[in-house]
Amino acid sequence: MCNQSDKAIPFPLDDVKINQVDQIPEIEDPLYSNNWMSISPVEFSMTVENVGSFYAGGGNRIEYSPDKKADEASLELYMNGSIYGAILHQRQILPLHGSSFIFNHSGVMFCGDSGAGKSSLTTSFCLNGAGFLTDDVTPILFKEEKPHIWPKSGKIKLWDDSLQQLSREKQDLTKIRPEDEKYYLEIESNREEAYPLHTILILQVTEDDEVSFEKVQKVEAFSYLHQEIYRREYLFAMPDAESDYLKKISAICNEISIFRVNRPISIQIDEMRKIVSKKVITGNL
Repeated sequence: MCNQSDKAIPFPLDDVKINQVDQIPEIEDPLYSNNWMSISPVEFSMTVENVGSFYAGGGNRIEYSPDKKADEASLELYMNGSIYGAILHQRQILPLHGSSFIFNHSGVMFCGDSGAGKSSLTTSFCLNGAGFLTDDVTPILFKEEKPHIWPKSGKIKLWDDSLQQLSREKQDLTKIRPEDEKYYLEIESNREEAYPLHTILILQVTEDDEVSFEKVQKVEAFSYLHQEIYRREYLFAMPDAESDYLKKISAICNEISIFRVNRPISIQIDEMRKIVSKKVITGNL
């Protein structure tokens, strides 16, 4: 049986048909599979214990079967993470693991390891006048052979300590999962069209006393961005998408500036934002 869910799960793309079903389709002859995931070039399925089973097909269709123990927050988390990534890959829209915004008429994206401050710094910029674009997953479109950020996020995921630094109360916010002290913060954005990507800042937490900036050369930048493809493991079964992405990453490295930003472990979010702001405004990166 297939039916529309009584309460639709929020999803970034409004042209994807989403149905709740009793059982998701089985993928025949997957090119990659393990005990919880199967992938072909145009189909993806996964099962998450105590959450449910999910299917994405053709870049425009999602079916899911919730576990009896599933909560809505966990369903939304996987739908807007792993399943969103699968849909983007099926469309060959390059998804990078990063958060982005418009500042001083520039499209800026933060990348970096988990905990480096991508989301918290993006939030700080947006609370101080920048235009919000994306959090966590940043789809890259190409217009006239130039990379553009596709603004398909409506909220940012933040840990409790980041909310405190940003003077935001968590009481009225929704947890991303019941067991985590991480919350969704709504960020207003009027941007619907893709915005040119100008700068990528790779955040790296260090024991240094001061913030420092270092230009990343093209060869290293290419290798880094390839590693930052969101849900890159899906590409084991999607050779055409990976081949296309290699060309797009090369174009990004040729078109835009990429810098490594060493962030002292003890620096506060707003202080870090002010230092980065000055560099972007003055063009002294």
